[in-house]
Amino acid sequence: MMYRMKNIIKYDDQLSLPKCMYRIKNPNDALQADDCDINISDQVIKLLKAQIPNKKMAELEKRQDLLLKKLDILYDRIKTISAYCNYNGQDGKIRKKQDPIQPEEIVLVISPDNLPWYLKLILAQSNIALRITWHIHSSVPNEKVPKITGFVKNLQIQRFLNNTNITVRLIFKCVSADTELKLSPLAVPIIGNVNVLRYLSLVFPSVVLYDYEDHIVDGLLDICHTLERTPEKNRETLIIRLFSQCKNWIYKDECSIIDLATYNIVRQWKNIPKSVPKLWYENCNKLCSSL
Repeated sequence: MMYRMKNIIKYDDQLSLPKCMYRIKNPNDALQADDCDINISDQVIKLLKAQIPNKKMAELEKRQDLLLKKLDILYDRIKTISAYCNYNGQDGKIRKKQDPIQPEEIVLVISPDNLPWYLKLILAQSNIALRITWHIHSSVPNEKVPKITGFVKNLQIQRFLNNTNITVRLIFKCVSADTELKLSPLAVPIIGNVNVLRYLSLVFPSVVLYDYEDHIVDGLLDICHTLERTPEKNRETLIIRLFSQCKNWIYKDECSIIDLATYNIVRQWKNIPKSVPKLWYENCNKLCSSL
């Protein structure tokens, strides 16, 4: 026998079982007791009655009752969760507004080869008092310093120096190609411009439109995050997916976090592919450069 089952209930009496499944009686033969007269149901009832009282049977029944009670509790919990998920009332359509996050300090570690061009828009339209400082790390070669100073000059950060609600520190460093946002020395940094924008949209919700409950928005942002790390020869498919519904803007015909993330990626490229809509790029360029 390949699999041997454990004997749950010990029963020494022999059970009579039929020798064939289907049997047709010869109508010419006299009626006599044979396999067809064996009643399995009666034997099972007899077996159960013979085991009462039986300690092992009682333990088995107790375990079964306990398991059934646990299943009832689990079923009630699933019904409650299902009710929350499937609730379609009018109150369910009202989305709770996310309270803005106000950290005391935001540190952005920026690569000179991957500048966050969306910063000018956020800083120019912010209604939060900011204090912005910047410095260049020793890892940055001298030939890249003019590019950094031009970028900082374009931000017009002089008008923020006297405000102190949130301190924003810009550190230009040639270590990683990804922008990093650090909230504290011990915290894990937020890596990548797309993820940095996700966080900044919670700090500046009136500037960066981000519906964090819309899975399509997050899906498009994930494509942006992948596009930022994709070699030039493999970008075409991702670009087509991003702009598949684009008219003036990428999603719902309104400027959102998706447009800022995508524009920041395209702005880094030396050659802009033809699959990037020219009108969309011009709109983003005006929005981020003419403030």
